[in-house]
Amino acid sequence: MAVSKLNPSAGGIPFGNTAGRPTAATGKLYSNGETSRLELYTATGWQNIVQEVPGVASITGTYSESANSGTITISGTNFVSGAIASAIGTNGSEVIASSTTYNSLVQITAVFTGLSNAYEPYDIKVTNPSNLFGMIPDALYVNASPVWTTASGSLGTFNEQVSVSISATATDSDSTITYTLVSGSTLPSGVTLNSSTGVISGTLPDIATNTTYSFSINASDGLNTIPRSFSIQSVAMPVAEILVVGGGASGAVGNGGSGGGGAGGLVYSSSYALMGSALVTIGNGGASVSSGQAGLNGENTVFGNITAFGGGAGKGWTGGGGNSGGSGGGGGSGSGSSAGGGASTQTSPSGATGYGNSGGTGHASGGPYSGGGGGGAGAVGQTVTANTSVANGGIGRAYSITGTSTYYAGGGGSGTEEGNYTSGGLGGSGGGGRGGYLNTAGTAATSNTGGGGGGGGYPQAYYASGAGGSGVVIIAYPDTYPAITTIPGTLTYNQPTRSGYRVYRFTAGTGTVTF
Repeated sequence: MAVSKLNPSAGGIPFGNTAGRPTAATGKLYSNGETSRLELYTATGWQNIVQEVPGVASITGTYSESANSGTITISGTNFVSGAIASAIGTNGSEVIASSTTYNSLVQITAVFTGLSNAYEPYDIKVTNPSNLFGMIPDALYVNASPVWTTASGSLGTFNEQVSVSISATATDSDSTITYTLVSGSTLPSGVTLNSSTGVISGTLPDIATNTTYSFSINASDGLNTIPRSFSIQSVAMPVAEILVVGGGASGAVGNGGSGGGGAGGLVYSSSYALMGSALVTIGNGGASVSSGQAGLNGENTVFGNITAFGGGAGKGWTGGGGNSGGSGGGGGSGSGSSAGGGASTQTSPSGATGYGNSGGTGHASGGPYSGGGGGGAGAVGQTVTANTSVANGGIGRAYSITGTSTYYAGGGGSGTEEGNYTSGGLGGSGGGGRGGYLNTAGTAATSNTGGGGGGGGYPQAYYASGAGGSGVVIIAYPDTYPAITTIPGTLTYNQPTRSGYRVYRFTAGTGTVTF
């Protein structure tokens, strides 16, 4: 029977566990069953004769193109002192690291030079002195050029004359990028490129038709320049039809005459250029009053650079002229006074027309004659004559901006004085409230018309005047243009149907809308 060469009694290689290693002698072999290794005693102690295969798990660090070198930390298993790191390019050539430092069984550090970006990505290989090796593929890149992170093509669509701030950016792991326009490329007038950040900002110019601006930008790290093409589309502001009406005023309550409330001022344009955004504020109507009080002015309504002023309050017996209400329709005056409501000076921006009229005048000599009606957008309030007991509010103006012809900003009618009069003055067409009469209060103006409220009925101790109607903003523009992009929840609106148009009717609140 053959004797195993590994049997010590047969003159073979001794074996056992770590504690059973024989007396140290340089060059002696030992089979270590505990560690499953064949060991050799050297000047540095017992060493494993057959090393294990190294494993490469990951790398960290970058290769600097500008410095033509890179320090890479390699993590893995079974690294030993004397291991060598190398990089293998896509062309199959192997570049040995200029230095490899053994840190531990699981980490080494390698310094590479002379790598070309033409052959990236590189495999990283670690070879132990036993010539056993491990490798991780496609692990190291030579960052040769900036890499664009913004896709080519359109950077967005914006309205004309709005402020824009958009970015076209690239990355580079070891260099600072500078951005410049490619020779021959231009940005829209008023827009510039930030060379450090790639931000494109400024105010787009006024245009007559939709315009696309195309340009190219270079991203450079000082050694490599990569161009990319972009565009910005600017659309003309739609030319809109717009109606803005201030809040109407309330009528007065007076024992001897109750003037109707003035209508809110009205501004209209059939060719208003919408800007990128606009503040919208809907004015409230003046509240109802009682017990001999003058009415309350309406509030202003605002859209962008347009302000439609609130109507002027009505006044009662010997109360003098009705309020002018800023520049809205004037309120009516009470009897016993020859003064009418203040005349309107409603202003309007270029391209728009403003309307608002003065209130009517009460009978100068007093007696059983009520105050004049409030003003309207289309006509002044009626003046009371000697044989007339009440006066009607001025009529408003009609517009078909919503698709249906509707009157806005009618004045409030006057209330009756003492006596058995059975009807107050009529409210003007356009939401004006009717005046009160014996044992009857004045009626409120219609909401969102800017109409004035009716004067109170007789007797004053019991019957209130009508409240003014709230204001409104209505815009309509061709539906070939985009819908409004932002309408804050603080605004109440609806969208009447009008063929071929987008229509927005704002009825309450305040906030900034974006087109």
